[in-house]
Amino acid sequence: MSSSTTSTTATTIEISFPSQDKSFNLYGDLTLPSTASEKTPVPALLIVSGSGPIDRHGNVSGFFTGITFNTHNQLAQQILLFFKQNNSNSNSKRSVAVLAYDKRGVGKSQKEQDKDLYYQAGVQDLVSDAVQAVKYLVHHPSIDEGSIFVVGHSEGAILMPLIFQQVQQQHEELPSPLKGCIFLAGLGEDVVSAMDCQRQRLLEEVNAETGWKGWILRQVLTKQRLDKQYQNMYDEVDKHPDLDVISQYCGMSKIPAKWFREHQQYQTPPWDAITCHCLAITGCKDLQVRSKFCQLEASRSLLSGAASVESHTPPNLTHILRSFEGEPKLLALKSDYARMGTLPLDDELVNIIGMWCDRILAC
Repeated sequence: MSSSTTSTTATTIEISFPSQDKSFNLYGDLTLPSTASEKTPVPALLIVSGSGPIDRHGNVSGFFTGITFNTHNQLAQQILLFFKQNNSNSNSKRSVAVLAYDKRGVGKSQKEQDKDLYYQAGVQDLVSDAVQAVKYLVHHPSIDEGSIFVVGHSEGAILMPLIFQQVQQQHEELPSPLKGCIFLAGLGEDVVSAMDCQRQRLLEEVNAETGWKGWILRQVLTKQRLDKQYQNMYDEVDKHPDLDVISQYCGMSKIPAKWFREHQQYQTPPWDAITCHCLAITGCKDLQVRSKFCQLEASRSLLSGAASVESHTPPNLTHILRSFEGEPKLLALKSDYARMGTLPLDDELVNIIGMWCDRILAC
């Protein structure tokens, strides 16, 4: 631990834990409520990020592609605030800790003399990092080792069945440390299907555009061209089955080949492995995944072995967990995300998560 920040209700400390093969450390921030101690350990939320070079704060790094969201910081702050306000209105004394970490190859989670650590990561690598984070929380003296919630956002939600399965395998003779799984914008999806849906939505928007802008877009963004770009990328990945990273244009462009390859193979998640309480939330204005899996009947069908299932589709919630008034468009996604990134998280989302955690912890 090399740094910390303190408020009247919580302390945020920098922590680290080893990768599964112990070849490098992953770094993150653990936010602990003021009530947390060895004598009074608290439950914890572990945030598992979506795809892309995302740091512990929920920001996307990159000179051209970087966007500041502060999603993880805000979630930690607002969940702790929820419990503080909830406690003042009831006899409850509950609160939670929150851990978020830099993905491998991002921020301080680096491996010496390995500049491609982020691009080399595959599905199993990302899952093992999350499992290592759970292990860190289980052994932390101020954390209740039997009350850990995994909060998977986007790809983090897609990988949740594997994360839960591997945590269970490491605790076969003990009660599971996982009290609950929270799926944010990803229940029921796989990366390949999500990318297919995004291309289809983009084409629908292009065809709906009018005037000169619509005409120009239809010359550039055709189904044939988009499908060819997609197929060319996968052909390149298949051409080099032994490469984790494919470097192009003198190293200026890199394809995370292992990541694409393993996601192609991961289209039948072990849903029956999940036996804890589950909460699923996908917004109706999410353009990157489909909200249909968060209809209660669909989510209960997927999570048939779960102790309980609750699902929500907030009407204005987007993929980056902010509200959006009006009709969102993939054609304006980057500018909309940059603007929404300056806004607070959706109030309904925070209240749903807070109230659900409070109910599950009371069981």
